[in-house]
Amino acid sequence: MKKLKLDIKDLANRLDLSTRKMFMSNLSGNYQTAFKGSGLEFYGFRKYDTSDDASKIDWKASSRANDLLVREYVEERSLNVFFLVDASSTMLFGTREKIKAQYAAELVASLSFAIVHSSDAVGLGMFNKSVVRNFLPASGEKQYYNILSNLVDLNLYGNGFDLAKPLRYYTGVLPRGSLFFIVSDFIGLKGDEWVKNLGIACRKFDVVGIMIRDVRDRQLPDDYSEIVLESPEDDRKKIVNPAAIKQAYESYVKREEERISEIFSECGGGEFLQLTTEMDFVKPIVKMFKRRVLKYR
Repeated sequence: MKKLKLDIKDLANRLDLSTRKMFMSNLSGNYQTAFKGSGLEFYGFRKYDTSDDASKIDWKASSRANDLLVREYVEERSLNVFFLVDASSTMLFGTREKIKAQYAAELVASLSFAIVHSSDAVGLGMFNKSVVRNFLPASGEKQYYNILSNLVDLNLYGNGFDLAKPLRYYTGVLPRGSLFFIVSDFIGLKGDEWVKNLGIACRKFDVVGIMIRDVRDRQLPDDYSEIVLESPEDDRKKIVNPAAIKQAYESYVKREEERISEIFSECGGGEFLQLTTEMDFVKPIVKMFKRRVLKYR
């Protein structure tokens, strides 16, 4: 079986200490604060750490103890988190170190690791023209490894793209209030049905769209030499001069990305994050988490 090579090195067992700390403090901590709140049941006090939010300091208790103390809470509920991941042909494209499918798999695996270690339930749906893998949210290490083993299975990738179908399906089967990530390059969107289905999903779930693109999805080279483009879905080929269509192509892509971002915003405040495969995804993800904390505090 052909597999994607991921740079996560079996996160649960083989991450070095510094990387583990980065995931658990930056991803897990900010994930919990952004999507789960500060807790519902008071558990007790502990000493303040420099990584803590200073707003959590209990000044009266600190004065009595003559030491800085913060309140700790126990979550009364777990969160259902679901990743809908694009496995269409265009995700197998890449001109940098990682193809889009590889980058997306590392992002989803990393977040799943943080979610599982926050005692929440995580699920995965992979789609192209139809849903090719379906793991409804569950907790525990076994679920994490199920997700990881399917993300790296290259046999699941390829074929066309239809976002409307999985949106309609998962809106019907996932519980209300789920955190719903859509991870895709959003290339191949057709018609308005996906927009309608996204709007329905946004009313039922907390939706986060993550667009992953290669630099060549956005910018063509300045070369004047002719190149051959081949469709990933069939045998169609076309000879083009990149420099001749560069301006029109890049203007179109910019308008399309802006349109997709606006649709997410208009559907009910759904988050939308745009990444390219040469970027370190941890910083923008953590920044989004922190933005949510400020927004919903």
